Amino acid sequence: MKAEKQCIAGREENKMKKRFSMLLVLAMTMGLVASGCGNKEESKETVGKDKVVAQKEEKEGKKVAGGSVVRAMPTDISSLNILYETGDEGMTMLKPVYDPLYVVSKDEVRYYLAESREVSEDGKTITVKLRDGLKWHDGEPITADDVIWNFEFRMDKENKTSSGTMVNRKPVSVEKVDDLTFKVVLPEVSASYDATLGGMKLLPKHVYEGEANIASSKLNMTQGVGSGPYKVKEWKQGESLTLEKFDDYYKEVNLDSVIFKIMPNESAQEIAFENGELNIMRVSTVDKYEKYAADDRYELVTLDEGRINYMGFNANSELMKDIEARKAIAAALDVSAIVEGAYGSEDIAVPAKTVFCEQNFYYEDIDGYEYNIEEAKKLVQSSGLEGKTLKLVYNSSRANMEDCALVIQQQLKEVGINVEITGYETQGFFEKFFYTDAGDWDLGLNGYSTNGDNQGDEYMFSKEGFLSKNLCSTDEIAKLWNEGDATIDTEKRAEIYADLQQQIKDAYTMVPISDCKFILAVDKKLEGCDAINMVPVFEDYTKLYMTE
Repeated sequence: MKAEKQCIAGREENKMKKRFSMLLVLAMTMGLVASGCGNKEESKETVGKDKVVAQKEEKEGKKVAGGSVVRAMPTDISSLNILYETGDEGMTMLKPVYDPLYVVSKDEVRYYLAESREVSEDGKTITVKLRDGLKWHDGEPITADDVIWNFEFRMDKENKTSSGTMVNRKPVSVEKVDDLTFKVVLPEVSASYDATLGGMKLLPKHVYEGEANIASSKLNMTQGVGSGPYKVKEWKQGESLTLEKFDDYYKEVNLDSVIFKIMPNESAQEIAFENGELNIMRVSTVDKYEKYAADDRYELVTLDEGRINYMGFNANSELMKDIEARKAIAAALDVSAIVEGAYGSEDIAVPAKTVFCEQNFYYEDIDGYEYNIEEAKKLVQSSGLEGKTLKLVYNSSRANMEDCALVIQQQLKEVGINVEITGYETQGFFEKFFYTDAGDWDLGLNGYSTNGDNQGDEYMFSKEGFLSKNLCSTDEIAKLWNEGDATIDTEKRAEIYADLQQQIKDAYTMVPISDCKFILAVDKKLEGCDAINMVPVFEDYTKLYMTE
């Protein structure tokens, strides 16, 4: 964990003025990013969009066997055990190593380790059958015994991971039906549990059995025995993670290897990409979007990230406990201007209205908070915020978060509130934002996946959820969550969750900021990126292949 980074202190005054000027111009123009630059604006519309379409039409290369994909990541994994990775970066790197049982999306169910599953009429029993002939990366068979053991060790509090084993903090029961089939019985109805069960990543029983504490096991740093299409070949901590094709995978794997290089600096990533050292690079600014859209060597691939970036109020902050103070801040924030200033284009992100994204089963198109600077000024005075200094923390490893913080800082300054902003790399940020309940910060910028039907949302919006200990939740929000999750009828559940989203808004729990796109600049020789589902990391690496 690196030391915290102060974003204001230590920067040259002229540099900051220049950056603020840029951000504010973007924020005020609201969609006129290239205003006054005639040809450049035309380039954004014709080259940035039509060019992308043309690239897809032109790309008809012949598929070839083998090859490697190299991608840069801003941070390294913390272990080879995916169960103890909390950040999207680490999950992305380990995803090719560990398969889920199945994936429940808005439109379909996609099966991986599981061949099929059956949900009882009352929703309380799920029977899952594994594919026959599955193997772990060391050649041992994958059976129902592995699944049973995975439930058992997760229920041990010492192992610090209970994902998939609890419904409303009550344990599920699991039993073996035969060597390839197991059955999970819920203590009460949970409509979202099917998706949670499907997303479980399994550890091999024969590797970890006997470890007193899996959370702190030394095997986590040396083993990475999984079930996915790629297995761990080499991990150079702080430098790279190299994965190689697993020859005994149950379906065809095209690439020989997938390599992740740890490169925190975006400029270094860009240089490496243009030098041919990387095949994939994430695009998070409008300038890069236009640049790579106009370059015939690359293709831009846009995927729905299924993520809402938001600003949360710290319920343990003395200042933020007052709902009038939270109302003042919400009224002072022009979300459209924040998104325009931080992202630069709707090709990159659009303003978020609610706490769910459109990929969520129960997204409700409600209005966001109204920007009203005069009302904000009144509330700032009446709530006692005028002249106060608020501390805003953000994840410095995540794209566009710093720029969001800078625009928010300026907008709140306009209503008489000072803001100090501090960035933390992923692990340090999570520790402060989620895992402690200290009141030493007031506002926090974060993002979370809201797609599909994720039981993990409970931890955000339930009053007792471990992710919500620092958010201003209410008894009514917790009640609505539990009621919705206990409702099998889809239409009734949609009504409940519509009310839930409104209640979260009315409680001023958080301010939704942006609904982001996940945009990749891709070497034209690499095919299949547009066929990969994002949830929010690559789901299926077998779709990737190289062309001549």
